[in-house]
Amino acid sequence: MSSYIGTWPSSPSFRSVNFRSVSNTRITETQSGRKLRSSTAGTRFAATIQYPNVTAADFKNIQNSATQAQGPLNSFDIVLPSISETASTVSGTTATVDGTFAAGSNSIDIATNKTSSVILKAGDVIRFASHTKVYMVTADVTTDGAGNATIVIAPNLFQGIVDTSSITLTNVPFRMIMANDVQEFKYAVNGFVSYEIDVIEEL
Repeated sequence: MSSYIGTWPSSPSFRSVNFRSVSNTRITETQSGRKLRSSTAGTRFAATIQYPNVTAADFKNIQNSATQAQGPLNSFDIVLPSISETASTVSGTTATVDGTFAAGSNSIDIATNKTSSVILKAGDVIRFASHTKVYMVTADVTTDGAGNATIVIAPNLFQGIVDTSSITLTNVPFRMIMANDVQEFKYAVNGFVSYEIDVIEEL
């Protein structure tokens, strides 16, 4: 039975993150050559994460988390450097959903504590309190004089959200699972360990 094992360790820090957007598309071709395209599943985010060579002692907490994950069985939250952070220079922004929005919506009204400010930039990611899916902001978000704004996201909402739900705007955690059954830890004879993981968003 699957479970959530908590937040992936932030130390030691990553050396690099290869970030991906995964959109499965079914393509069929008619006799006339016309191609018909439809989505077979919602867009998910994935990543290949590389660690620098670290000492065996420093690596123990990473190995522990990888073992608890049991391949793709158990999920965890992971904050991805740069990707999870907003590109906006406005700090200390808090935001809540302003209204009720059904699954399938891609335009969300919000209320914030910042007036007349660009609080999010296109390409930033956000997460709503009601569910763990992460969404990408597709256009800059500028609040009006009352602190209100509209966020346009991709993909469309997987799940409905209700009024006053909080929104995580920076240091956004991705709810991930391992993409592979086997995890390999390379222990060198000099006492250092190298490790790389493939993760994909849990929906």
